[in-house]
Amino acid sequence: MNATTAAPTPAGTIIAVDDKPENLNVLEALLTHAGYRTALFPRGELALAAAREEPPDLVLLDIRMPDMDGYEVCRRFKADERLRPIPIIFISALSATEDIAAGFACGGVDYITKPFREPELLARVHTHIALRAAYATLAAQHAQLQVLERHRDTLVHIDILKESSAGTLPAEDLDCLRAAIHGTHQLSRMVSTVVDLSRMETEKIPLHQAAVTVHEILHAALTQTCDPSSPRPLAVQIADTCPDLWCDGTLCTRIVANLLANALKYTPREREIVLGAAPDPDGVRIWVQDHGPGIPAQYHQRIFEKFGVADLAIDHRPVSTGLGLAFCKLAVEAHGGHIGVESQPGQGSTFWFTLPAAPEAAGI
Repeated sequence: MNATTAAPTPAGTIIAVDDKPENLNVLEALLTHAGYRTALFPRGELALAAAREEPPDLVLLDIRMPDMDGYEVCRRFKADERLRPIPIIFISALSATEDIAAGFACGGVDYITKPFREPELLARVHTHIALRAAYATLAAQHAQLQVLERHRDTLVHIDILKESSAGTLPAEDLDCLRAAIHGTHQLSRMVSTVVDLSRMETEKIPLHQAAVTVHEILHAALTQTCDPSSPRPLAVQIADTCPDLWCDGTLCTRIVANLLANALKYTPREREIVLGAAPDPDGVRIWVQDHGPGIPAQYHQRIFEKFGVADLAIDHRPVSTGLGLAFCKLAVEAHGGHIGVESQPGQGSTFWFTLPAAPEAAGI
């Protein structure tokens, strides 16, 4: 920008527009000391030209200026699609109600009367820059979720191919199709994990809780995860006294499916994997026991963090994204449960989590 500027800082860039040089000097000193990069302009058209070249994070705008007043400058910012999201704060000696209302009517987000108080101005600047950053993050996440959801919907439609071809394809081709569909379901689960992990982090995924049997959850997880064309030794151990769960059945099936997928990935093909469930003081305890390489104690907490993986190179197996267990942790905690792992190197791992029992089973 062709203006007096301070050194770039992470705090953001602010354009200040005022036809009085002394006012600009005060704003520059205040904002630069607070860590902002400033660009100062005596006329609105100069500010608009500079903003189109390098959009700022915020505009501080006087109203009474020659050639083009602040209201018109604001309207031109809002008429430009690229500049429209930039928050504009009016700073003016005009303090009548109609002047303030006009500032908001043309697109301003705030209005400060002169002479301003420095702490108030800095507080409002900080608030609006933070809000702009938050809106930008939410918009990017929303766009990403829309793309991922479209991919997920497209993948699900592949199941139709299997149903329409079951009676016409040779057995060998049908096996290949089943394997492809199994891989598609795995990819669909990965996409769902990314989508729902993002939603859970912003607390925007609702829980649809109902009484569900443990048998239903484990059976559904096995169906989603296990490849029927490549069977593996599996055992299911559900205690006779195990109560029903009070949970979102879809989410909890995904928790078990993620844990089971990890067990299948790291357990040798000839070794058995055990799914189990039993009563627990917190309701029901569910676990998946594998015969993988085990996890050192220093990684037991880290692996449940987003993108947190154990630095273990094992037989060239696919590298984990570090999202599946993070999803499991958020989903379990959303139900009020707990999740953990019992593991030692060379002795396999048992991933476990607790969920509340259905109200009738808990005696409520």
